[in-house]
Amino acid sequence: MLEHEHRPDDKDACDATPGAAEPASLRRFWPLFYIEAAMRVSVAGLMLNMVGLSQVIWPGDAFHSLEFGIIISAKLTVLSITGVVFGTLADRLPRRSLMVLCLAVMAAGDVLAGFSSSPWMLVQFVACYSIVGAGQGGIQPIITSIANDDCHQHFRSRFFGTLEASRQLALISGMFVSAVLIDAGLWRIYFWLMGSILASGCAISVLFLKEPRRGFQAHESLKQVISTTTAKYGYKLTPDTVKSTIFSRTNMLAFFEGVFTWILFSVAIYLIYPWIQDQHHVTATSTSALMAVFGVPGVIIGSVGFSRMSDRLARRSIKFRVYMITGSILALFGIVILLFVLPLPDLENVDTGNLAVIFSYPVFFVFGGLIFVMRAVLGIYHINQTPVLQVINLPEAQGFISSANQFLETIGYAIGPLVAGILLTTMNNDYPGTALISLVIGLPSVAMWLLANRWIDGDISRVDEILQTRAVEMARQNGNLGKQ
Repeated sequence: MLEHEHRPDDKDACDATPGAAEPASLRRFWPLFYIEAAMRVSVAGLMLNMVGLSQVIWPGDAFHSLEFGIIISAKLTVLSITGVVFGTLADRLPRRSLMVLCLAVMAAGDVLAGFSSSPWMLVQFVACYSIVGAGQGGIQPIITSIANDDCHQHFRSRFFGTLEASRQLALISGMFVSAVLIDAGLWRIYFWLMGSILASGCAISVLFLKEPRRGFQAHESLKQVISTTTAKYGYKLTPDTVKSTIFSRTNMLAFFEGVFTWILFSVAIYLIYPWIQDQHHVTATSTSALMAVFGVPGVIIGSVGFSRMSDRLARRSIKFRVYMITGSILALFGIVILLFVLPLPDLENVDTGNLAVIFSYPVFFVFGGLIFVMRAVLGIYHINQTPVLQVINLPEAQGFISSANQFLETIGYAIGPLVAGILLTTMNNDYPGTALISLVIGLPSVAMWLLANRWIDGDISRVDEILQTRAVEMARQNGNLGKQ
């Protein structure tokens, strides 16, 4: 359970001093990890089961890549817009209530999708996935806002590493469950089950999710004032703080980098499933099993194994986080290209529901190895990117910054499938060519992050100075100046 208030003698893993209490501290964030997992399980089936769901909508037809690009892009567009709304609200309103609302909206979208029927099934799927996206958009900004107020900066990668592990393990589990149910023709049961899981997330939020005190972990001087007085951090964004922090050079580069990076990410995810299912006739169930066998170890190593190292290096210099981000982007680019040039066999006349048969082809071990590295690389990116954005922004802007970043990333994520779908259609299903053309769009993100390294220290110092001044103001207003 998240603590409602921090006391001066709190002994937890997210305190400023590393120690044996750290695992206990991370365990207290279990409601957030559960909510993240429930949300990710519910959305894991779309990309993996595009071919299967295409058969549900158009029985007997070939895979409708363009139409599924529209479905995915519609969902992500709505997600990006509502994310900004919920992110802004998260800086002002109780975050538990907002979380319950987001999960309830997602659950409603999944339940309604289970009632879809011909002849308007495509329209219904677009509408239902858009509803799911409307709720999903708020969850990440709310979690980021809570983490900024409740987890010390020295342990952010460990928090986000555990969150990322929950996310990736849930995605893999969700892919497997969705593949089994949809392959068995139980697609309605799949949507209703996902709605039930999201409803359980609502219950967890109501019963266990508590509000941390705003600004508590933003700066050591603020932490001292808030923990020893009745002071509350009530600052709001002003034109001056917007100009000096939100429009800082590092923020701007990180924002626009997200568009290019997530085009790269989404192309990788969008193309890989129809590549091995539609072109090489591996079943969705076997595809999800491959992801589990090779993806789970990659998640653990990337998200959890590298989290301690990321936090340790970040104490020396925040620039190490940037180096890890750029390295992960470059690695992902190379991995995706390799995935589409591997000489995978056509298994149309082979029992691809049997993994032993698939692994009789050595090339699938190489394919699995690339999946392992891809999952690890994705983890390294996530556990470093959010802490960078948090440390260069004020407490009253965390929800907005997270949602604004999500907005631009989602634009990139939405553009990727649409571009890939158009290219696949016009290039007669040339997957390697489509991947290469699409991924080149993502390369500018590396240059943007490296350029941001020139100014990041100055932007952090500016935020620290503002928070130090506010700590003194809050202490004076509460008659506690002598303790500063």
